Order: sequence, then C-alpha cells, then structure tokens
Amino acid sequence: MVNKPTISVNKMAEYIVSRGARQRKILHDRKYPDPDFNAGIYHREVSEAVSRYITDGAIDTSPLDTMLHTLEQQTPEKIGTARRVNANIDALERFNTMLDDIDLMGAEAVLGAHNPAKLTFFNVEVSVRPEIVLRATAKGKSYVGAWKLHFSKTHPHTEESAGYVSAAVNEYCRLHLAGPDDIINPAFCQVIDVASGTVFPGVKATKQRLNDIEAECQNIAALWPSI
Repeated sequence: MVNKPTISVNKMAEYIVSRGARQRKILHDRKYPDPDFNAGIYHREVSEAVSRYITDGAIDTSPLDTMLHTLEQQTPEKIGTARRVNANIDALERFNTMLDDIDLMGAEAVLGAHNPAKLTFFNVEVSVRPEIVLRATAKGKSYVGAWKLHFSKTHPHTEESAGYVSAAVNEYCRLHLAGPDDIINPAFCQVIDVASGTVFPGVKATKQRLNDIEAECQNIAALWPSI
C-alpha cells in the first residue's frame, strides 16, 4: 500500500478527463499497486530506444531497429513477460510510423533525469519525469522545454488530456529546468503519444490547466484515505 498520494502525470491527465468510477480505479491501482506489474518499466525497452533515437538527432533509426530485433529474438517462458515484450514490439512498430512527425525544431535534445523532482499540489506528488529535454538559443536568448512520452494502448491521450500533460511539463520546466535567463518555449513541451500515433503540440494556455490539476489534487488528497 502506498500511504502518500502520488500519481504520474499521464495518469493525472487521464484522471481529469475520466468519470468517477474510472477515477476511483486509477487511485485504487496507485494506492494498492500490483506487485507483478510496474508501469514504470513495462515499456522500458521502447522508451529507451525512442529516447536514444531522439537525442541522437532523430535521423538514424539504428536504436529503433536494434531494439526491435533484440525484442523479436526473445522467447520468454512467462506469459506476463511475453505480453510485455510484445507490447514493446508493438509500440516500436507504431513509433516507426511517426518518424516524419518528430521535429526537434532546431533544438538540442538530451535525456531527462531518471529520478527528477516532482510537482506537489496539496501534498499530492505528481511525477512528470519528461524523457527528453530540449534546449535552443536564438537571437541571444536561451529556450528550454521537454517532451513526455506515452505508450499505453489502453488509455491513449486525447487532445484534452495531452493538454494537461503539456501544461504540467511546462510547469516542471519552470521549476526544475529553467535557469534565471532561460525562457520556457511552450512549443517545446510536446506530448509524444505512441498509443494513438499522435504528436500533440505544446499548449500555450497553461494557467487554467494547472488550476484544474491543483483542484484535482485537492480532491485526491481528500479521497485517498477512503480508497
């Protein structure tokens, strides 16, 4: 059991756009996680391959091809492991159809921190952990942003839910990435939703979305003891 309310940014976005029964299921699964299922590592291989492809300049597909070949050679005996491997293969194949949509916009891409600081609202920790950090310099000004990846086919993002993720990523950049002279570029705060094969653009209007996230965290904090 997880005593302190925590939630990933992708699940937070899903939570906001879901109805009550689904919301309670999201919280229940977070408070009482399945010991045989770790969402953080379920898509580990595809996440690593996609992140490397992007940080290498989004030109050479070798990281994607090598990982796909490696996964296809595996013959796991456990059903759960086989399903996870197949999910990674499927996600890699879907990402390969999105390559023309990946645009670094002239920025340099680097890997995000493995265990970065979280956003906290009403004592609820929201794990943003963007996989890719973008930085660029133009006309003497420094810009920063980050990309969040999403792979789950069960609950792909919509434009609405991706907007909440983008706003949270923007806030994460403001609090944890931007230096005194850096400017957050909303266009850099994209959501790469492999589940739906969509690159959702970064949103400019973040204030109301962050207010919604804060309000939902207040609700989560109140509900958590009763879950």
